[in-house]
Order: sequence, then structure tokens, then C-alpha cells
Amino acid sequence: MTGFVAGGIIDFGGFNLNPSWTVALPLGAVFFGLFLISFMLEKEMAGFDEEEAIKLKLAERNTPAPAPRQEPFGQTTGIQFKEMAPVHDR
Repeated sequence: MTGFVAGGIIDFGGFNLNPSWTVALPLGAVFFGLFLISFMLEKEMAGFDEEEAIKLKLAERNTPAPAPRQEPFGQTTGIQFKEMAPVHDR
């Protein structure tokens, strides 16, 4: 809002200033517009956040419990596989 007001005073006040100061009006208008948009969407975002929290709670409730961790067998099996290495004759 300050940039919008300052730009309006500089542009329409008839001051003899450097022309680069006239950038304040468009920048002020852009930031004021962004503020208004965020202000208008504030309630929508709050509602969206509530809906997402409800969805997360439902997803957590419907997720099956992880399987219990199994202990490894005490004895190894009789068959053990070995890696087959290529044999080169020299």
C-alpha cells in the first residue's frame, strides 16, 4: 500500500524527480494486488488445510499394521549356493 501511495504522489504530484522513481507506482499496484488476492483466499486455504488434515487422519486409520518382525532361522539349510565363476584354461 505504501508503494502505491508513494508512486501516486510521485507520478501525479508534479515533483521534479528522477524518472526512475516512477517505478514505485506499478510495483506498489502489483504488491497491493497480491495482498488483496491472498486476503481473499485466506478462508479458502484454511478450509483446504482442514480437509487435508481429515484425509490424512482417515488414511492413517485405514492403513494396515506392519507385519511383526520375524527372527532368522537358527539353522541353515543343507543346500548352499555358490557363485559360479567362469573357469579359464591357460
